[in-house]
Amino acid sequence: MAILVGGVVGFGLADYALTSAGYGTAGMVVWGGGYLATMFVVWYGWVRHLDMTGI
Repeated sequence: MAILVGGVVGFGLADYALTSAGYGTAGMVVWGGGYLATMFVVWYGWVRHLDMTGI
């Protein structure tokens, strides 16, 4: 859970800092890339191992 919260909040703060400094596009790229990386880590670490066959 800490990975999910830390990844989203951490990259959100980085986006805010870059946007406030005048680097809006860089902030958007950092947030988007960080969000995707966090989702990949969550998938790889938690969801990939689940058996979702339905029965």
